[in-house]
Amino acid sequence: MATPAEPVPPKLGKYLIRRELGRGAMGVVYEGFDPAIERLVAIKTIRPDHLREGGEELLLRFRREAQAAGRLNHPGIVAIYEFGEDGGVAYIAMEFVKGRELKALFDEGHRFPESEIARIMAGILGALDHAHRNGVTHRDIKPANVILLEDGGVKVADFGLARIERSDLTRAGTIMGTPSYMSPEQFLGTGTDPRSDIFSCGVLLYQLLTGELPFTGAATTIMRKVLGEDPMPPSQLNTLLAGSWDAVVKRAIAKKPQDRYATAAGMAADVAAVAAGRAPSAADAEATLLASPEATVLNPASAGGAGRTGGQPAPAKKSALPMIGVAAAVLVAALGGGAYLLASKRSGPAATPATSPAAGALSPAASAPAEPGILTISAIGYADPSKYPGDAGAAGAEARADARRQLIEKALALYVSGDSLDRNYPWIQEKFLPRAAEFIKATLSEEAPQLGKDGLIAAGTRAEVRVRDVQKSLNQMSEQERIGFIRNNGDPKISVQMQVGYADAAQALPPARSQLAENVIKERIKSFGFRTWSLDGETPAAAGARSADFHVVGEVKLKQLSTRLPASGITVTKTALTSWTVKAIDKATGEEIYSSTRLPANAAWATEDAALAEIGKLVGDEFSRNFFLARFNFGSQKIRISVSGLPDAALSASLLRELRSLRGVLDAQPAGKSAFEVELPEGDAGGRVSEGVLKPLNAKLGQACFALGAMSGREASVTFAPACADAAVRGKLDSMPPAGLLSAPPARGRNVLRT
Repeated sequence: MATPAEPVPPKLGKYLIRRELGRGAMGVVYEGFDPAIERLVAIKTIRPDHLREGGEELLLRFRREAQAAGRLNHPGIVAIYEFGEDGGVAYIAMEFVKGRELKALFDEGHRFPESEIARIMAGILGALDHAHRNGVTHRDIKPANVILLEDGGVKVADFGLARIERSDLTRAGTIMGTPSYMSPEQFLGTGTDPRSDIFSCGVLLYQLLTGELPFTGAATTIMRKVLGEDPMPPSQLNTLLAGSWDAVVKRAIAKKPQDRYATAAGMAADVAAVAAGRAPSAADAEATLLASPEATVLNPASAGGAGRTGGQPAPAKKSALPMIGVAAAVLVAALGGGAYLLASKRSGPAATPATSPAAGALSPAASAPAEPGILTISAIGYADPSKYPGDAGAAGAEARADARRQLIEKALALYVSGDSLDRNYPWIQEKFLPRAAEFIKATLSEEAPQLGKDGLIAAGTRAEVRVRDVQKSLNQMSEQERIGFIRNNGDPKISVQMQVGYADAAQALPPARSQLAENVIKERIKSFGFRTWSLDGETPAAAGARSADFHVVGEVKLKQLSTRLPASGITVTKTALTSWTVKAIDKATGEEIYSSTRLPANAAWATEDAALAEIGKLVGDEFSRNFFLARFNFGSQKIRISVSGLPDAALSASLLRELRSLRGVLDAQPAGKSAFEVELPEGDAGGRVSEGVLKPLNAKLGQACFALGAMSGREASVTFAPACADAAVRGKLDSMPPAGLLSAPPARGRNVLRT
């Protein structure tokens, strides 16, 4: 039984109480008014039931909280005005702050740009630095205690768990704080100092950068993770981040206090540095190396400068735009007599070696995830170095960013026709591609950007993409945005069948479909942006075309009811619904995913047509947009393409790079000599290979070099024409821009290719 809320007192001390603002662990918070100086205040109280056991110690802690926070004078700290007691209620009067808790923004799914993250963290860490220098540790830094002001300022609230140095109020063995943000020493109860606040700030920074908490689960699970597990680096959850953010977070949430930042000011300096594109002051060599211009070698002839040896990379140089997501290790490879600096991103606990795009393969990654709605996709991004004169780092960063955008474009191609993508590409560039970080679950591997013979910087990426989230975003578009955006291959196709019969044997006719009722249901389905589909066998379909994803069927029985009005002698006839069954079937599995026999109330109508129209509406009301989306999945298929006639391994490696550039190829991996395992959208496998793979390749080479032979299940045999082995033809694979770029919409081409 819930405890009834205590009434709002009219006054506490000299303060008039206006309303309740909220309730916390210790008590109630009110909005108050100081009539003497006409000032709004927030008044925090101890709830009376908290004083029943250990009340004296709690009251002493409450008073000490006011004393601790009251001696802090900083624009980023909520000011304390007074401690008092009135009628057995202890209270603290404090500054009334107008703003929003950071927690509310997190709850809304708000994502922050790096500049805003830096500003928020600067405010928090500046306030904590002042508190720490005055001997106060907050002990409960969390989003609910961070207030973002209307003018852009930041304030830290609630020093209710603050510990005064040498105070005997917080003893070893006492655990206080909020589990997801607590430091190891708080869980262990071994005593805390300002470095516990640093740990909490590290957790908060992780959440700001990724939208996720590093340690989640029940309290005991969180404790186990905090004490013994390292979370995934932020740049693997948000691939738009520079890898140097990982080092700041790693240091802030180190298990041992001595391994963390010694001061809040030190952490603030590193946050500001990374946000400005500089390396953190105490950069961890294993996690924070920023790629220098030399990481992308534009002039191989000069790469092996004097003084370098095969095992020692050159000192990193500052880049005007650091390479986004460059990771941990710098590898030196001797290629063509020159020393090339390659940087590869860490994937999981071990570094994934980078490979040259010319060598063919992205680094091996884990098997495709079993999680529904997730698909492994690979892509190659490009940048024209002439657009970034003298700044190889900026060109490499753009190539990496372009690769991430291409991951999302390939996911869109699961749900949108290629023609529609091309027609609406400027809109896609504005609405979808900049949101790549929202849809990328984890980056599995990345190649270091390198200059190709076509004069472009290329960077390959392979990642797990939340393709279902891409689809949901499509379905959230407004009706106006949908105009001209015709989608295929993915949105649920729903067939409808309404069978109508009669309960009265005298009226009995064979049950028949009602076009009227079906049309009403279809209009409801179309309002979701989905497509209605003919029943299997009704309309001839192209070979390999997919039938409806879901089948909605209704079976209803009607009865004619006649009543003679005594006064007038007129006979009134109504049509009543006596029974109905509504089902939805997932056609892919045959599973009955919904069934209802619940008869609607007041189911009687003046005419049969009115009955059928209303029944169609009622059936349509049984289903929502989310009902279908929750069960609908994207479609893809793995095809092994074996190419005969390739003259050498170099051409095979070039072909693998070309495959990864194509919009219609979700993923491509080597599968032996002259063979590739590719992931394609579902549908006619032969058509997908012919139209989505071979056609753009032949268009690039200017002749029919690749021809589709036999299709056997998931195996496609492709022949490479002997005439195309001529150096003038095959050389186009490397000297010309990739087929995926040549066949791209003009809006994408303008971003990359020279004009």
